[in-house]
Amino acid sequence: MTVTLGVEEFQGFYGPFQVSELLIQKVWLQGAFDGTRLKDHWGRRVEVISPGRWNRLAGPDFKNAILLIDGQRVEGDVEVHFGQRDWVAHGHQLSPAYSKVILHVLYHPLARGAPPTLTESGVEIPNVSLMPLLWYDLEAYASDDSIVESTRSGNEAAIEKLFELSIEERRERLRCQALERWELKVHFSRQRIKHCGWEEACHMTALEVLGYAANRIPMLWVASAFPLARCRNEKPGVERLFELGRDRWITLGARPANYPRQRLLQYVEWMNRAPFWPSVLEDFERRLPNLQGNDFGGNSAEFRKSCGLGEWRDRFSKEVVLEQVGGAKLDTLICDGFLPLLAARNERGLGMFWFYWFSGNAPKSVVESLKNLQVLQPRRYVLSNGWTQGILGLRA
Repeated sequence: MTVTLGVEEFQGFYGPFQVSELLIQKVWLQGAFDGTRLKDHWGRRVEVISPGRWNRLAGPDFKNAILLIDGQRVEGDVEVHFGQRDWVAHGHQLSPAYSKVILHVLYHPLARGAPPTLTESGVEIPNVSLMPLLWYDLEAYASDDSIVESTRSGNEAAIEKLFELSIEERRERLRCQALERWELKVHFSRQRIKHCGWEEACHMTALEVLGYAANRIPMLWVASAFPLARCRNEKPGVERLFELGRDRWITLGARPANYPRQRLLQYVEWMNRAPFWPSVLEDFERRLPNLQGNDFGGNSAEFRKSCGLGEWRDRFSKEVVLEQVGGAKLDTLICDGFLPLLAARNERGLGMFWFYWFSGNAPKSVVESLKNLQVLQPRRYVLSNGWTQGILGLRA
């Protein structure tokens, strides 16, 4: 059987964009929201023990979910919609297939005076809204790597089409894609700062980046449950933080050094040694060169030498993270975390700094694509964060 999914249009950074209900389902499945504040429309605390089995056929979206509602264990199905009105619009109140639904998950908040959500037998179902609980706006969820198998999946055909262009045209296409990703990262950082404040935005972003793609969501659970101020007061140990991720941690395919416990240990030691590190980062920003414009993709080696990127990397390591994060992971933390946050905080021109920075944890497939496209050139167009971001932008 086929299932028709709802689609809504939202205003994004680059104009209107469409989102399928499938994305909201993935947010629920991944637990990609602040579950510590999840309450139903009656104000009861809802804890998700299991989101349920994702049902891609007809019937409720998730089967056999396990919840604690005000401490009481409840088992049944979960239905996901953009808005509460979709329950009646789709005829679920007349269908016995939805008689076991125990929770109606919405993106939009429940409207004042909305009618009850009823099963065929007249049982009223609680509603919860995810929109106030999201860690960033919906456009970021639609484009960010933190949602596994995003609805905007990889597109190798876009990379293949680059072979039809000259090498310089390939570089130009990648420059444009990188610039777009930089602007989006700054935009999403600005939204996070607005929503959480500077200190918590830094705290959440650092943990998210340290989680890699596989463990960003449980790392954000940790950040939500233990804001930086609470961490300073209670000084939680690694095991206490690790328990917050429950069974969501993923270690399959990861090297031991990248296991979430190890990354949490790095952060705890960093945080204990520098409990006010976001202020240090903000002070650090004032010394960075203010490079106006977006002259991306020139002579990488020459830019790095003239701006002393190697020296700035050492300063980030010693002054901001106190040498607790190193190697390629430090570069990723700087590119995906520090530089977008700093640019959003004070509207600084750090785009070129970001483009020419060292590539960090670039996937092997991305590096291989750059080699095949022949856009890199020794002592001129060397591997940098911007070129890898350009490939990632094409795949989005």
